[in-house]
Amino acid sequence: MKLSLAALSLATLALMPVAHAAEARLTDCIAMQKQVAAALDTAQPSDTTEQARALANGARTLCASQRYAQGVGQYSRVLHLLGHG
Repeated sequence: MKLSLAALSLATLALMPVAHAAEARLTDCIAMQKQVAAALDTAQPSDTTEQARALANGARTLCASQRYAQGVGQYSRVLHLLGHG
């Protein structure tokens, strides 16, 4: 019984960095989403702005699906498209 409890404790400790890494990537998604929202708010209406909005929606979907690196990459493309990156 003590061995099982010790193994469970070690497994929990081993997974903590993974949970923290996922949280950091979620934080990156949130920060990029805020930057993109601000850039879109100040952008002049155009075809490029509409394309950027569509890409931002895709990035939001990626982040919501826990595909944080892909979502952040797509948000970065949106900022570049809008001339902010």
